[in-house]
Amino acid sequence: MTSSTVKPMPSARKLAYQALYEILEKKAYANLTLQHVLKEYPLNGPESRLLTELVYGILRRYNFLLWVISRLSTYSLKKMHPSVRILLCIGLYQLLYLSRIPASAAVNETVKIAKKITHRGNVGFINALLRSYLRQKEELKLFPREENPILYDSLYWNEPEWLVRWWEKDLGEEKARRIFASFNETPRLAVRINTLKTGVEEFTRMLEEKGIRAEPVSWKKEALVITKGAHEIWPLVDRGYAYVQSLSSMVPAEVLAPEKGEKVLDLCAAPGSKTTQMAERMENTGSIDAWDLYPHKITLIKNNAKKLGISIIHAGARDSSKPFPALNGTYDRVLLDAPCSGLGVLSHKPEIRWHRKEEDLKSFYPLQKELLSCAASYVKKGGILVYSTCTLNPAENEDRIRQFLEEHREFTPLDFTLGNGKQSEQGMMTIWPFDFSSDGFFIAKLKKE
Repeated sequence: MTSSTVKPMPSARKLAYQALYEILEKKAYANLTLQHVLKEYPLNGPESRLLTELVYGILRRYNFLLWVISRLSTYSLKKMHPSVRILLCIGLYQLLYLSRIPASAAVNETVKIAKKITHRGNVGFINALLRSYLRQKEELKLFPREENPILYDSLYWNEPEWLVRWWEKDLGEEKARRIFASFNETPRLAVRINTLKTGVEEFTRMLEEKGIRAEPVSWKKEALVITKGAHEIWPLVDRGYAYVQSLSSMVPAEVLAPEKGEKVLDLCAAPGSKTTQMAERMENTGSIDAWDLYPHKITLIKNNAKKLGISIIHAGARDSSKPFPALNGTYDRVLLDAPCSGLGVLSHKPEIRWHRKEEDLKSFYPLQKELLSCAASYVKKGGILVYSTCTLNPAENEDRIRQFLEEHREFTPLDFTLGNGKQSEQGMMTIWPFDFSSDGFFIAKLKKE
């Protein structure tokens, strides 16, 4: 008889602990971490869904979970070992939000994981605190908002206090709350149909055959929002019939509007979402240079282009903030989707809430200025430059463009309208998360005279 060397499959809760430790303590990206975990441990459907629910759910409610822990514990949060904090969050999240899981299972399974991770003293503490919550849960309600409005909103919406204070002051409480509410919704899966391989009607029939339901998008006929059976769409994506991309992320390439035969530059291109979107719009005719800083990101662009059947993308590793005079004035259209603080994507990247600090924002301004200056130099006379970010910070958006226009008199803003009637002002548009039930984005369209 031969002994099996197959390792037992870890539970969804154990894998959630591992993922959350990487994300919260080592500043890893939630989506990439989950992809890696699910690739290494192919869980069955219910366990896979529980893993995803625990990771994203805890990241979206982290602030409130820590507040509950602080109310139940005599130890300060700062003195707790990160493993203990994360295990308590896993247990409390199930007790607070997953009514289908019995309280006994939530507590016992968390304690079981703790026994494998930490010492006996911490195991006893975790067990005692979770059971203490069950006894006191009716008393652990938020205090009246008037006692401390900023702290209340920070806990209620699960956003850092600095961001709550900033947006409520600049945008008003009502608009800020609409943004925060949008960020706490589960993101809808949107796809872009690859018109080089299939048509809208044909692809819709493919979805129907698989029992997948989708809604059309008013301003882009090649885009669909999946409303049922999202997990069934991946085989079609793997075969290159469609590309998963948020609706707001599709807007910059639509605004740039490259045409067949043109020469286009995408300066910060990885992983190639907007690059491949432009190539499809150009019917794979013309030329697109796609630059990014790291070779492994260039590989991502090339792999995506190959899967989608695109041949006009020429991807190369380059520092786009450094001038390349040999290419001055050679491109019909240039897209700069700039590195930014990411404050518009807190729905599908909730970890940014806890990684980003207010003082971090200033670090993006010099880089954005350098990138814009370089991007401008590559545009032909009469050509178009589009600048976009996935943040809602005026200093990275409107202020950045106004400063650019003062220093580059050869450019003028061009107004544009999306198919749903939303219009730009002075060539600039902010897409709020509640506009499309998608990400927050900023887009500016400029013409070189």
